[in-house]
Amino acid sequence: MILIFKNKYREGSRGFTLVELLLYMGIFSILVVTLFQLFTSIIDTQIESQSSSSVFLDGQYILNRFRYDIERTKSIITPSSSGTQATTAKLSIDNAAHTYSLVNGNLSLTNDSASTTGQLNSLDTAVSNLNFTRLSDTQGKNTDTLTISFRLTSNIIKRGEPKAENFRTTIGIRPKQ
Repeated sequence: MILIFKNKYREGSRGFTLVELLLYMGIFSILVVTLFQLFTSIIDTQIESQSSSSVFLDGQYILNRFRYDIERTKSIITPSSSGTQATTAKLSIDNAAHTYSLVNGNLSLTNDSASTTGQLNSLDTAVSNLNFTRLSDTQGKNTDTLTISFRLTSNIIKRGEPKAENFRTTIGIRPKQ
């Protein structure tokens, strides 16, 4: 008699009941939705980090390059006089003119004597609001000072507004001894 009961029990448990299937599907769908939200959150965080990083690193590189060139320049050609502003800067470095200018959203540096042009920002950023201002010498040391300001905007596509930051620095030419 026990054997018959066990056989009937085995024969009757070949599948799942409707309640069990609905329960498994509910738990599985909650798990899938939770994992999908976690995945999209991780991707959004990575894109935000990449966007901020590209703007910060490009800004620091441009400022450092500008500082390097100003410190070794002999004279500032453009902007031509104290108190003037320009969208390009031309510096005399090692008997060659170097020109900073904005070309299609990219900051380019051109060596006029070697006819070479290089882009200072990466493909992940765009430069705007580029401005150079020549300042006057207030201490009588006969030194030139130049201010550069620009805005970098990330080209990395993300949710919400693109990451953008303004940069500005003022650097003076070291007097030659």
